[in-house]
Amino acid sequence: MGFPVTGYVVFVYHSDVGSHHPQFASIDEAEQFANDLRALTNLTVSEPIPVIATESHKERVADFHK
Repeated sequence: MGFPVTGYVVFVYHSDVGSHHPQFASIDEAEQFANDLRALTNLTVSEPIPVIATESHKERVADFHK
């Protein structure tokens, strides 16, 4: 069973501020954001990276009472 892509993250870095990593629901939104930042700023911006679920978790009612 393969795990699904749950979103896309774009890493943004500025040497004085540090890193930021907004997450997007679709690849199109992530690419548009990354391209806009590259065009308008001098920030270091990654390509969109898929976020993949690594485990499946089904919550049980008993888990809420811990």
